[in-house]
Amino acid sequence: MKDGAKVLIRDNQEKILVLYRSETHPYFPHDIDLPGGEIELDETSEQGLIREIFEETGLNIKIVPGDKVYSWKSFSGSENYLYEVTIPADFNIKISWEHESYEWISDDELINKSAEDEFMYRVKQFLSKKHSGEPEKSVA
Repeated sequence: MKDGAKVLIRDNQEKILVLYRSETHPYFPHDIDLPGGEIELDETSEQGLIREIFEETGLNIKIVPGDKVYSWKSFSGSENYLYEVTIPADFNIKISWEHESYEWISDDELINKSAEDEFMYRVKQFLSKKHSGEPEKSVA
C-alpha cells in the first residue's frame, strides 16, 4: 500500500476546506474527505500532496516540510501525513470527479462529522487533542 498525505486547508477565518466524495469514488462514497491522497514512489510527501491538491481542487498551494503537523503508520503499514496551511479568501475551487461538493467548516464541525475511513478518524482525533491541549506524540 502507498503512503498518503492530506491537508487541512484553512481560510482566513480558520475554517477548513472539506470535500465530499462522489458516488463513484472507489472508497467510502459520499463520505467526508480532505484534499490529498496517495504519494507516488518517486515523490516526497510534499510533492505528492501538491499534486493531489491541484488534481482535486484546482488550487496551486505551496507545501513545505514545516507544514506537517501529524504522522502515523496505518493499519496496513503505510505512512500517513497530515499538513496544515492557510490560504487567502480569494480563490476558485474546481473539484474533480472524485468529489461531488465541498464546504468550509469549523474544527468542531469536522470533529462531529461521521467518517468511515481511518485517515479521517485520525484527523478528527488530532483536532480533538489539539483543542483539549493534550500533547500529540506523533506531531512532526
